[in-house]
Amino acid sequence: MVRIHTPSDKTRQVWRNEVYEIERLYKQTKSYSVYEYKLDAFKDRFKEEELLKVVGNPQNKVIKVNKFVISKLIKPVIQNDKAYYEVQWKGYRETTLESRDILLKDVAKVVNQFEKKNKIKFYVNENRRTKKRTLRFDYGNNEDD
Repeated sequence: MVRIHTPSDKTRQVWRNEVYEIERLYKQTKSYSVYEYKLDAFKDRFKEEELLKVVGNPQNKVIKVNKFVISKLIKPVIQNDKAYYEVQWKGYRETTLESRDILLKDVAKVVNQFEKKNKIKFYVNENRRTKKRTLRFDYGNNEDD
């Protein structure tokens, strides 16, 4: 089992976290040539300096994480004085509520485009009698400026 060297800046070596098995070893006919290795997941051959041998069961095996892709943002929602978006995911029918703050960290461009397109503004409103502050949003007027 081996790891592959990931090209980076020349100051340090970076190794991928994925672990691969060697499928085949190619010995060169010339005595000064290095061995080449064929890995089960790649068509290419790799030289020994491009591989890091992994002994035993690797401690930090990478678990493949499912990536969810946003199909579209449906609408903003305020719950418990926090801003959320109703999100439609690619490949799924049901929608979920996702925190606006987390979406701004992960997919800021999508959120900003949606808010700009729909002229959505979030603001804090204060009740004059109770002085309680609540988060609200406003769809901008659809008139051309």
